[in-house]
This record gives sequence, structure tokens and C-alpha cells, in this order.
Amino acid sequence: MYRKSNRVFIIGLASSCLILAACSTQNVTSANKSTHMPSSDKLPAKYAEVSKQCLALDGLNLESVGDQPSQIVRAKMVVGEKVEKNQSIYFKKYGHSQGNPMPEEESYPDHCLVEGYTTPHIQFAMRLPLNENWNGRFMLAACEAWCGAVEEEVTVPGLYHGYATLTNNGGHYSRFPFDGVWANDDIRAREYFAHKANHVTAQVGKAITEAFYNKKPEYSYITGFSKGGNAGLMAVQRYPEDFDGVFVKAPVVNYNPKNAAHFPWVSKAVYPDGKTPVIYSDKVALIQASVLQVCDSLDGLADGVIDDPRKCQYDPQVLLCETGQSEADNECLNDIQVKAVRKLYAKPEKDGVVYFDYPTDLGSELDWPMAIIPIKGAGPTFSYTGAVTGLRYMATKTNFGKTFDWLDFDYHSKLDEIAEMSKILDPDAIDLSAFKERGGKVIIVHGWADAMISANMTIDWFEKVRGFMGADTVDTFAQLYIVPGMTHGSGGTGPYVYDAQTALVNWVEKGIIPSHLIMEDEPNTVPFRQRPSYPYPAYSKYKGAGDPNKITSFEKVPQ
Repeated sequence: MYRKSNRVFIIGLASSCLILAACSTQNVTSANKSTHMPSSDKLPAKYAEVSKQCLALDGLNLESVGDQPSQIVRAKMVVGEKVEKNQSIYFKKYGHSQGNPMPEEESYPDHCLVEGYTTPHIQFAMRLPLNENWNGRFMLAACEAWCGAVEEEVTVPGLYHGYATLTNNGGHYSRFPFDGVWANDDIRAREYFAHKANHVTAQVGKAITEAFYNKKPEYSYITGFSKGGNAGLMAVQRYPEDFDGVFVKAPVVNYNPKNAAHFPWVSKAVYPDGKTPVIYSDKVALIQASVLQVCDSLDGLADGVIDDPRKCQYDPQVLLCETGQSEADNECLNDIQVKAVRKLYAKPEKDGVVYFDYPTDLGSELDWPMAIIPIKGAGPTFSYTGAVTGLRYMATKTNFGKTFDWLDFDYHSKLDEIAEMSKILDPDAIDLSAFKERGGKVIIVHGWADAMISANMTIDWFEKVRGFMGADTVDTFAQLYIVPGMTHGSGGTGPYVYDAQTALVNWVEKGIIPSHLIMEDEPNTVPFRQRPSYPYPAYSKYKGAGDPNKITSFEKVPQ
């Protein structure tokens, strides 16, 4: 069931490259990780009953469950299974991106693994904690990027915290992270990718949970970031009965315009001839330092974190090489590189008319490697791959096809077709009344240092929801947190570890409205920073005195 691949994107672009050295075409994990797991007939005696309970799921009939017939392919016990170091890092980093932190672990928590499929082409995997460890809840951990595989690590934070946790491949098999060939002339596949795959596998996951524990889950949750964040918003908007609690990180509200407008824009900046990059990631440290010099202290604290990039004006012209400086030694940028960086920070426009409002934000430079600027020897960026394959097969209902040159794409001439696909791909509805009325709660988190998706996109959508439903009404069931210095997945210049899942559970199950989230550095970081994050439109601000690493040195600004 599992197909391993290079998954730099999922764990925070810059931090993953630095920690794992994984920004090549090599896999970072192995499909055959363990020689330590005993077969089901050789398990310790204490697992005898739960093993029977697990293996019995292999005969569970799912044909009449939910909207689509499903089938279990295998069920097995996983006991004492060791994992590689890189994989344990992925467990931790998925915990960051899901707002459900866990430490690095040498082994999987003991559990029952169930693999199967739902028609038409949705593969899923589910991990069920042992009876004494189950918290009574079901969780769907949504796939990210353009999906295409059952990524096993995405379920582990939920499993670690006692959730019966399921994930799926988005309804198709493809190369991670941005491969749109699967969408060729297939609107149904795009619909399942957009939202239906999560809906139908949630139905299946709840049925498997009930069969294994002989009890229905008391509450159901969905978690995810990026495309997985879209999954949460899609559930709120299209399937309000599916989940009691929804966690969303870095969603792509204007999904199709992002792919069709911004991916090509930044890719043309970096690859002007459509093939050869004019700038590489070795320039990122230089650019970041220059931006911080101009923008960092505007929030009253020079700490390497830009609190709100909207308040800063910056022109990369200041990095243009002067006499005696060496571009080759990364002391400066040449004229072509200055123009490329200026274009990255600009809104896509044609003849002076802006056609996409969300450029790459100042302060996101740490997140640029492989997202929008290539690493030498590591192949094209995610934005480039997304532009090429997305324009050919996904952005419009009628495909351009395999021979189409993405440089020839004219966004303006295809507005109607892009809008048509947006109706399928974009979770941009602003009437969330059905979700509110059935008692659902949603927590949304977005970082200001996200190079892939601007937090401004999420803010603008949330403002529209507040305008339509009323701010006081929205406050009763939905919260948005905008976090300074946080990158797309895991990592950032500011603290990026936080527990939103517990806050969500307390809100859903106990009626305790979260007052704030505590953002922290990873354990053993020196200095160890803590900072509060407040529900939008409020934000935290340094008081002007006190230890900037302590949470007590920040105050709430209601705005």
C-alpha cells in the first residue's frame, strides 16, 4: 500500500533540507524499515486477544458502508516495530504541522494496522491504538501537496495521542509532491482529490473504529496542513456532519488561482527561459539578512522575527553588486537576480493590472529552498513542477495536454475555465452556518513566514466569513491564529511548536473557548522561547521590556 518518496515539502521546506539533507531526488525513508516486528502468530501472549480482534477486521464487510463500497486488503498487528531516524523526525514534524506535538520515537506505538480502498481509486491506511490506549476518538489525517500516496507518517501523531487515525492517497496514485498527470481529462478524479476522498474514507474509518472497539467513536476530528488544510475547510463547507472538530494549518483557500497564477509567476522569475534558474538557494541567507535589517525591528524587537510583513517596504536593489563585491561568493546579487527576487515579492500582474493578490511575503526566505528557489543539484522547485504539470492537466476543465509549453499560458484568457475548476478545488465558501449549527469547531493556524501560501490569503477569506456571518457569531465556533516567523510545515524563525489539538478537543467536548495558543521552540533549544498567539484579529506584541524569550514579556493587542 505504501509508496515512499521525497517529501521535503511536508515538514517545512528550509528546516527539512538542513536537518535531513533530503533535498535531492533520493528517498528519505525506506519501504522496508523493520526486521524487528514479530509476525502476528509470534506475538507475546498479552497480545493474543487484541491480535484476534485486529485480524478479524480482515473479514469486515465494508461494501454497504457510506457513499461508496470499500474493501479491506489486510489487517495486522504492529508491535515493537522500529523506525529509522529520519522517519522518527518526520513523526515529530508532522506533529508540528498538525498542531498535535509528539517527540521523536524509535518505534511505532503498538497498534492494529488496517489497509484498504474505497471506490473508485482511494487507498487508505488506518492505525488503531490498543484498547487501553484509545481515547475514544476518530481522526482523519489528510494528505498534503497533490497527494498520490498513503503516507504512513501522517497518522502517527494521532496514533501517539490515542486516536484511531486514518489517512488516504487523495483518490489517485502519483509522484509526490506536485504531479498533475493523474488529473488528465478526469474531472471525477479532481473531485475526489478536492474533497470526496476524505468524506468517503471518514465514513469507512468510523465503521472500522466501531468494529474494532465494539463502540462508536465519541467524537471525530480532521487535521492537516496545506492541501490537508484545504481538506478541513472542505469538510466544514461541504460535509458539516463529518467531523466535530477541524484543525487547519496553512490552507490554500484560492487553490486553483494559486496553482494557475502564482506558481507560474514565481517560476518565470526564477526560470526566465523556462528551463535554467538564475538564482539558487545559496543566496537565501544573504537575502534574509537584508530583509531583516530593514524589517525586523519595526515591531519593537530585533529578534530575527518579522511580526507582520505588511508593515515593511523592501527593495532587493540594495543587494546589487558593487565594485569589489563577488556574486559568486554570495556577497551580493547580480542585476538578473535582483529582478528575480523583486518579482518574487511582487503581485502577479499584466500590463499593470494585478491578477493575483498574494505574493511571496517578506520574512519567508527561510522557506524558499525547493519551494520557489532550487538547491543546486536537487532538480526543479515545487513551484516550477506545479506550474508545468498543473497548467497542463489540472487548472482548466479542458486539458492543454502533454505538449503544452507552460510559458505560453495566458491567465486572463482562461479566467472562465479557471473559475469553473475553482468551484471544485477551492474551499472558499463563506457561509459556514451548517457546521456551526451542528456544534462543530474549527481552529486555523497560518504562519507569516510561509513561502508557499501567504497568510494574507487566509486572513482575507476569514474576514469575508466574519463579514457574512458576523464576527461575534464566528467567534463562537471558529478561530484563526496568525503566527510570526512560522514557515509552511514545520520550522521557522519564531517559535513553531504548539498544541492546538488539545485546545480543539476542550472546545468541542467541554465548551472551553481557547483564549490563546502557546508557541514554543523545540525542547532543548537554547535559548528556549515562548510566545502567546491570540485569535485573529488580536495579536501578541513585545511589551518593550523584559526577557524576549519569555511569554510574560508579550501582551495582547486586540486591534
